[in-house]
Amino acid sequence: MPDLVVVQVREYRMHQLEVLDRGKAGFTVLIHPPANRGPTREVTRDATTPTLGDVLNRAKAEIDAVMGPKPPPRARPMRARNW
Repeated sequence: MPDLVVVQVREYRMHQLEVLDRGKAGFTVLIHPPANRGPTREVTRDATTPTLGDVLNRAKAEIDAVMGPKPPPRARPMRARNW
């Protein structure tokens, strides 16, 4: 039986996060930036990030470092009530 690989793609701040999960064989997280932001890179797993959630959070932190701080949320405009 061939190995099963689950692929999930998430979008975060104009970047694509690609998660390749091979079950007990491990997982890989790839960051695909927009075309003008550089090449695809892999987020490596180390002793401080043993779980998939930790690696995803580290990938998001790397994207935040490149993109800068998130802008504050915009206030929604007040709408006039029609009685």
